[in-house]
Amino acid sequence: MNRTMLHVSCSSIGTLCAQILFFLLIAHGVSADEVVKKNREGIEFFTQEKYEEALGAYRDAQLEVPESPELHFNIGDVLYKQKKYEEAQEEYLKALLTEDALLQSQVFYNIGNCQFRLNKLVESIDSYKKTLEINPDDMDAKHNLEFVRNKLKEMAEQQQQQAQQQQQQQQGDEQQQQEQQNQQQQQQEGQEQQEQQQQLGEEQQEEGEEQQQQQAQKIEGEMTEEEAQRILDALKDDEEEVQKEIRRKQSSGKKRVEKDW
Repeated sequence: MNRTMLHVSCSSIGTLCAQILFFLLIAHGVSADEVVKKNREGIEFFTQEKYEEALGAYRDAQLEVPESPELHFNIGDVLYKQKKYEEAQEEYLKALLTEDALLQSQVFYNIGNCQFRLNKLVESIDSYKKTLEINPDDMDAKHNLEFVRNKLKEMAEQQQQQAQQQQQQQQGDEQQQQEQQNQQQQQQEGQEQQEQQQQLGEEQQEEGEEQQQQQAQKIEGEMTEEEAQRILDALKDDEEEVQKEIRRKQSSGKKRVEKDW
């Protein structure tokens, strides 16, 4: 939580703050009563959570004393409640111009809270440390400092875990991709081998058919000497049989002459 806002009148930061404001008003020739009245109105509105009205009252008071660190601090508190952390931090930084050590420690504390809300954790740690340098007994600053440190440690561990998970996921994806590539390569090699075997079979089949054709052509177009001699012998035998048949027929046609004496 943010600190309870400082009351310029005196109640939260002691009589020293009231004296600082009083002398500041005197130096600028400003009526202290009017500034204190506006500041009290702002405090009352802030307590009622009427932040726009509180901001208006503080701005009116600031017209008389624009450099007042206390008013910058109170305006910063209103902006913080409105979750305008950047603007609140700017007002708190202007409040650091005070010479009041207690106010400075509280300003650093609230700046640390703004930085935490803006997710500037490392910067918030520095601000809490500055608070403790001025006021070592500030238990809220000690608590917040430890809280932010644990938060950073937790975030670092989560980031490391996420990095490991991403690395494992990447390795798993790469392994899966490699396995797919190997599988595709094996399929391609198997397909190529199958095509080669099929092509070899076709070549062997073509070669066998060619050999059969050549053998058939050899049988039809060529004749060995033995085969030729057997054919000639067969033809000669046929011719002799034909001559015998012719002679037989001629002999059977002649008439025998018998002598009658």
